[in-house]
Amino acid sequence: MLVVALIIGLLVACSGRDQQPRTEELVFHSGSFRVVGDLKLPEGRGPHPVVLFVHGDGPNNRTSGVTYPPIMERMHRAGYATFAWDKPGTGASTGRIDRSRLVEQRAQIVLDAITLLKDRPDIDAEMVGLWGISQAGYVMPRVLSRSDDIAFMIAVSCPGEAGADQGVFLLTAQAVCAGLSPEDAEEVERLINGAGRAQTYDEYVRYKTQQAQYAALAQMTLLGFSVEPRPESDWHADDLTGEYFRNPLEAIEGITIPVLAFFGELDTQADPFQGAEAYRALLERAGNPNFHVELIPGADHNIILSETGCLEERDRRARRGWTNYAPQYLDTLEEWLRELRR
Repeated sequence: MLVVALIIGLLVACSGRDQQPRTEELVFHSGSFRVVGDLKLPEGRGPHPVVLFVHGDGPNNRTSGVTYPPIMERMHRAGYATFAWDKPGTGASTGRIDRSRLVEQRAQIVLDAITLLKDRPDIDAEMVGLWGISQAGYVMPRVLSRSDDIAFMIAVSCPGEAGADQGVFLLTAQAVCAGLSPEDAEEVERLINGAGRAQTYDEYVRYKTQQAQYAALAQMTLLGFSVEPRPESDWHADDLTGEYFRNPLEAIEGITIPVLAFFGELDTQADPFQGAEAYRALLERAGNPNFHVELIPGADHNIILSETGCLEERDRRARRGWTNYAPQYLDTLEEWLRELRR
């Protein structure tokens, strides 16, 4: 009897632990890219709902260091599979994204990943969703405009404005982080906007010349931003109707699938207040019956607890600090996903 009791107790204790998801490496092709990633399946036979991870900018892989696993764990606990891949040119994936076709190529990769998963008997083809951060805010709307297979979307620090405006916010926010006064930062914003939208070379040079007086204090060159005017032979006026000047949310006007959007109040990379308001306004106009937009205090671009949100603080963050998510982010994410299945 004692032995039986011990065995039962051990089984109960083991059943209470979180089950590790089963991981399967998948390979698929998207145009010239060979893309490799991990499909993680939660406990149970399925078919499982699934969340595809749409990376931000930079050389991200299927785990993005230590940042993805805590998020994935919450999704697995809620009963969802996850699929994340190495970006082309990173990890096991081959090829290089063409910056001039970045949104188009990245969106096509997501579409091809969806096609791959829909044919699997262990995946619920009616419950395919996207989780995306930062630059994904330009990619996911393109995917949604080209596919009816997306059942829900989770947007994290996704810009609600054109890339041109987003870039200006990043530069001016870091200028304030470097000690530039708010008044001078407004002037820097005006000058960068002016140079970017100039329609004649003389106008462009005038704005660039004025930027130079703020360059050192605003740390523009440290962010890869040149204040030196380009030679006239290398310059041309930008197309103000092009993608760089187009609001990504225009592609998803009328969106009615469930949407969860997070923004960190201390974000200095994408304007959190403008983004939260833009998403809220978009979803209210669409009469979307299931959306939640949350602006989280004390959180940065990655919704990690932060003192300033500045890039300088992020650059000196220890590895373990990259999992210090605001608790309400992960709690809200898990509960929202659970509710979605009910």
